[in-house]
Amino acid sequence: MDFAADVLIVAGKEDRVADRLRQELEGIGRRVAVLDGPSAARLFTIRVQPDGATVTPSPPMFVRASAWWYDDRLADADDRFLRAEAYAAFWAAAALSKAVVINRIARGGGGGRMTAGALAASMEKPGPVCDIYASGPEFIEIGSGETIWGEDCEFRVGSIAELRRGEPVRARKLNPAALYEIVTVVGYRAYPATTDPRTAELGLPERSAVLCRRLDTHFATITWAIDEHGATPVRLNPSPEEGELRYAWRDVAQALCADLAK
Repeated sequence: MDFAADVLIVAGKEDRVADRLRQELEGIGRRVAVLDGPSAARLFTIRVQPDGATVTPSPPMFVRASAWWYDDRLADADDRFLRAEAYAAFWAAAALSKAVVINRIARGGGGGRMTAGALAASMEKPGPVCDIYASGPEFIEIGSGETIWGEDCEFRVGSIAELRRGEPVRARKLNPAALYEIVTVVGYRAYPATTDPRTAELGLPERSAVLCRRLDTHFATITWAIDEHGATPVRLNPSPEEGELRYAWRDVAQALCADLAK
């Protein structure tokens, strides 16, 4: 299959981050193709030879989680099987490609959103933060003076008392007085969303970049909780939405374009 574009963005429809990045790339003279996951998978041919594997075509790629979103309740077994095959084929091509792929699959598998507990476990010196998992919020005991928020399987977020009983939930204890900073990492560069002086004092850009390198993640946002004890990473999102990026978009877009235009 002929591929005439300079950059391939793999994303679903109505993905605002993908749309804005396409505009930025076109603004610097790059031809951009935007395909969803299954369509992108059909684009590639992988050849395995004695001296290694080759992928054709091999354009720089920007990959979004939205590329694979669909309502599987409306799909039959054949459709689900074909989508699974396309998913495997695409990530094989992305892993073997010699071109830039943001975010390429890592040594430990595909990178997904990480919560406070997962991030604490990945730190060089694991912290005391942990996630609480329960089959319903009613099974989580709240100590005196504690504040616990959670997220259920329907992505509802709130205090434990506000979440629906009987729904599996992931929760954590939090400090109601904590402030939050979002740092966007692109490779070795990091861009905070605010100008709060504590961000620089606590070294959050540098710490965010180090954390992403440890996790083999080229592009992500890291949310930090800041209180009297310092700063703790509580969320890593390798497919951030526009709202997480808007305050640093100019710098983030320039960094992404620089990497994809190599």
